[in-house]
Amino acid sequence: MGLKDIVLRYLGAPPPRSDFEETVPIGQPVSGSVQSYIQTYSYTGEVITPTRALEAPSVFSCVRLIAGSLARLEWQVMRESADGQVAESAHPLYGLLNYEPGEDYTAVSFREALITNALLAGNGYAYIQRDAAGRAVALELLRPDYVSMYRDEANQPYYQVFSGRYTGTDPEKSARRFRAYDVFHLTGPSMEGVLGVPPIHLMRDIIGLELEVQRYVTTFYANNAVPAGTLQMPGRLSPEASKRLREAWQAAHGGASRAGRVAVLEDGLKYDPISPNFKDADLIEMRKYCRQQIAAAFGVPSHKVGDTDATSWNSAEQADSEFVKHTLSSWATRLEQEASRKLIPRGEAFCTRISFDSLLRADMSTRFNAYAVGITNGILTVNEARALEGRPAVEGGDQIRVPMNTEAPGQQPAEGPSAPAEAPAAEEPSVDLEPEEIDLEPSSAPEEPEAEDTEAEEAEDRAAAAQIAIAAVRPAIEAAYRRHLGRISDYLVRQRTQAKLDKWAPPIDCLDADLRSVVAGLGRLLGDEDRAVAVLDADLVRHARMLRSHIGDIKTLSDQLDGLRSMPGSAAAALLDLLKVTLLNLPLLETTNEQA
Repeated sequence: MGLKDIVLRYLGAPPPRSDFEETVPIGQPVSGSVQSYIQTYSYTGEVITPTRALEAPSVFSCVRLIAGSLARLEWQVMRESADGQVAESAHPLYGLLNYEPGEDYTAVSFREALITNALLAGNGYAYIQRDAAGRAVALELLRPDYVSMYRDEANQPYYQVFSGRYTGTDPEKSARRFRAYDVFHLTGPSMEGVLGVPPIHLMRDIIGLELEVQRYVTTFYANNAVPAGTLQMPGRLSPEASKRLREAWQAAHGGASRAGRVAVLEDGLKYDPISPNFKDADLIEMRKYCRQQIAAAFGVPSHKVGDTDATSWNSAEQADSEFVKHTLSSWATRLEQEASRKLIPRGEAFCTRISFDSLLRADMSTRFNAYAVGITNGILTVNEARALEGRPAVEGGDQIRVPMNTEAPGQQPAEGPSAPAEAPAAEEPSVDLEPEEIDLEPSSAPEEPEAEDTEAEEAEDRAAAAQIAIAAVRPAIEAAYRRHLGRISDYLVRQRTQAKLDKWAPPIDCLDADLRSVVAGLGRLLGDEDRAVAVLDADLVRHARMLRSHIGDIKTLSDQLDGLRSMPGSAAAALLDLLKVTLLNLPLLETTNEQA
């Protein structure tokens, strides 16, 4: 949580409270789901519920390991561009996934509970609270044993929640009936793809057997004290002599601190230790069998749940690698796809990804070897590796280092001095255009002898440089407006009622993120970055008001969206003209109604 979030929490408006309020008492055990179409009784007579299954040590170890490992990983928000995926930690969804998804719990607690529900009940549910623009602002956990899925008359699935209280105004949600888009649903293994099957019901007999063995062992050793050994001698001892002999032996050899002492036996005294009988050995093998079967069902290495027999260091390391590649990666993919599908508005060039880098945090040798390979082969820069370690950047650390004997695919080693490379084909610039990439000096201008420039010549040079810079960034700005219009159109065409359209507020966060770096770089070139950013802020507000005034009746929504087709070109021209007038005090060089 950054300084801005802390200030807003104490001085600004409180964080949004979900309009679904859970009414189930805190600490109430989770029972079997009402949609458990597999019987819950095991052959031992146990009723296997999620709460009862957690009493089995193997089940608790597997659930704690999987849920705890995934809960502490960073959940990144990635922006998709032509250059690949780039992490966007400033995206609002990043804080929701990594710091505070709801007012009642942290991200680690939320994620751990969601995955635990999916591991035990087959499904993990969370209600998605959205703002007027349809963006996710909070997540509220739902008890899996109070949620069921049905299909309506149009064969569309919906969720019926049999607890909680809805404080909003939607009549459908007031009946605690939510559409699939309003519920974050983490599905476990499923036979139909919609509803997960509770794994504990498929393993009910193994779990019941482990619980039965555990109860027998605990009861037997608690009620039947078994001595460690016996002292035998010929003849019969009186009670007083037997007591003295026992106390003397215990004082000389009893306890861990006296282990390994040499015992001196006289007068025919003999010590016989009591070894475990065959029944005890069978119980040990049975508990080992249960651990192995439960661990295999959850996809956890058996040595992680206490079965260390015949496990070497190499085999354990290989099993840990398989655990990450298959078990954790599978659950991480389910989380990523559900978040990208329901927490990011359709049409936006973003997705989510769970990073496994923190799993190597304790293994410094492996981590630093990976950094060395990445830096040597041009995958990472020195400053990127230092940032991953929480260290400040150093001068010259942003350069990509490539081995001298490494050639590009298909490229032949050059012999002798290389000829000047041909200029690459012109491409549409992206919004990641750096100010250094803009050539402010006309390449065709002949070299002039050094002379003292007059004010008029300086003004002409300044205007020429401004024209070159603005012409260079204009395609990128138009592309940003074009993507923004596409995202808005994709969202608006899904609205079915006039009430939802009336509550719509044009989102400008993504547009602001696309334009801010470009406008700030242009402002630096034109001499005043702060004023350029202020112009952008004012223009974004004007742009949002224009969109809101243009979208009205849902019956003519298609015609209204068609009327916005020329918006990218005119909006980019208007923004650039405003920057020229504000920063350079120059007359308009182009008309504001010029099309893209």
